[in-house]
Amino acid sequence: MVRLLAALVSVAVLGACGLPASSDVQPGRRVGDNVAPRARVVVNPPAPGAPPEVIARDFIRAGAAFQEVDEKQQVVGRAFLAPGSVDRWRPTALPTWVYDTRTQMTIARLRGNQVRLTVAVVATIDESGRYSELAPGTLRSLDLGMTQVEGQWRIQLPEAGFGLWLNTDDFDQVLAPYRVHYILSNQRRLVADVRWFPTGPRVATALARAQLGAVPSYLNGVVDSGVPEGTRLAVDAVNVDALGVATVTLTNSAETIDPARRRAIWAQFFATLTQAPGVSSISVEVQGIGRIPVSNVPNTVTSLGDLGYSTDAPPAPTTGLKRANDVLERVTPAELDEGSPAPPTAKPTKAADGLPQISTGYVDLALSADGGDIAAVAASRAELVRWRGTARIPEAAFGESLTNPSYAVDGRLWIAGTAQAHTRVWTFDAVAPQPGPPTVVRADWLEGRRVVNLAVSPDGTRAAVLSRLPNDTDFRMDVAGVVRASNGQATTLAAPYRQGEPLTRFVDVTWLDSMSLVVLAQDKQEDPLRPFKVDLGQGVGLRRVGQLDLD
Repeated sequence: MVRLLAALVSVAVLGACGLPASSDVQPGRRVGDNVAPRARVVVNPPAPGAPPEVIARDFIRAGAAFQEVDEKQQVVGRAFLAPGSVDRWRPTALPTWVYDTRTQMTIARLRGNQVRLTVAVVATIDESGRYSELAPGTLRSLDLGMTQVEGQWRIQLPEAGFGLWLNTDDFDQVLAPYRVHYILSNQRRLVADVRWFPTGPRVATALARAQLGAVPSYLNGVVDSGVPEGTRLAVDAVNVDALGVATVTLTNSAETIDPARRRAIWAQFFATLTQAPGVSSISVEVQGIGRIPVSNVPNTVTSLGDLGYSTDAPPAPTTGLKRANDVLERVTPAELDEGSPAPPTAKPTKAADGLPQISTGYVDLALSADGGDIAAVAASRAELVRWRGTARIPEAAFGESLTNPSYAVDGRLWIAGTAQAHTRVWTFDAVAPQPGPPTVVRADWLEGRRVVNLAVSPDGTRAAVLSRLPNDTDFRMDVAGVVRASNGQATTLAAPYRQGEPLTRFVDVTWLDSMSLVVLAQDKQEDPLRPFKVDLGQGVGLRRVGQLDLD
């Protein structure tokens, strides 16, 4: 089974890394700390007498240094612009396009003192910091007006303004991924959403502004924010003092100081802002009132635990199954350690270790987190069967074109398929001693498509859904929040958030942790299927030229 193999392979890789079995306990940095100094991108000012084509090219290159200033404390890139265009250049407020350094930028002279620049773009980052990878061969063009200023050619930007074009060599020097946090409904646990922001001295402010934004649509109904809608920073920047305390000053409203919100507000800002280099703690204040008090919290908050919150997800399963024809055998990560010889094991026998004998006519086995429930689908894709121990639990017919079954942390079994010509997602209670009918999970955005496979994240907050059109085209991978009723049962999949672009022909998916997945897919139609790691909000690394060549 692809799902099982993918999970076992990931464990095997970890086992082969040669890590020591034990060591002394030593204090370390918090997971996610950014400690490396920011590398500077140094560019030159406009060369005297340079023609329009050179001025346009060098301005694009100078964009990577939009946070750097010269000896006169002026941003170098602005020197390429005509006076009326300086305010039209908004590197952090308009989209960023990432172009491939390996392909040459073309510059054509047009009529009317204009030049056209064309590049092969591989990714884009929108105004909110969301990253998307683009299909191979995608081109982007920009027309720039040119004018003479004191005898030198300078650029007139479009009236709509201009953001950034970054090449793939500069990308990781200028931008970095950060996690913005939200409150899991009715729990003191945080769920992260990844955004990209410029590194540098204002990253704490950028993170604070992002935290003030609305819950992303793919998590609507799944998470909440303690920050009241409409709240803004009361000052232009987040101040970070010499002790590493970042002070966030919010605009005043009755809701801002609501006791029911205070702890959540602190938890969100702490988890998000302490990713910024040099920030080790926070203080949340309201303009004109002062620090927002939270009961039973130390004056200096040094961990989420101080606030009673966590980002911990349930532990990963520690056992798996190995199948040989109709015989199953339990396996553990230790048995997959390629760095040491496997211990001798007896040849598996039928019904060994309380496991059922499963006919080869049933495929794509799945194992529940507690190891007590097994599910499989018939080769016809029209029948689901479960086993509790050695007891077979047949399910009444409910659909066709069934996907691989998948267990979630809450003990429910997920599966998708079609019923009466409509795409459906179902869950089954795999804990109850007696089988019951499936429950439909609404996903209106899947109408007109067919689900290839799906899997629920280890923390139960999101589902990864692979789908295609009925004519076997337009394969895509989406992540959607799992909306639950008050009793915890999944009812709806929130709006889709496309991931894994521009891979195609997705076949299977499994989660490595709550923020990363492995998919079995193709990068080009003629290539074989192979696994790709997909980091939520970070793609498959197309921006890192040489790691994944999709040309």
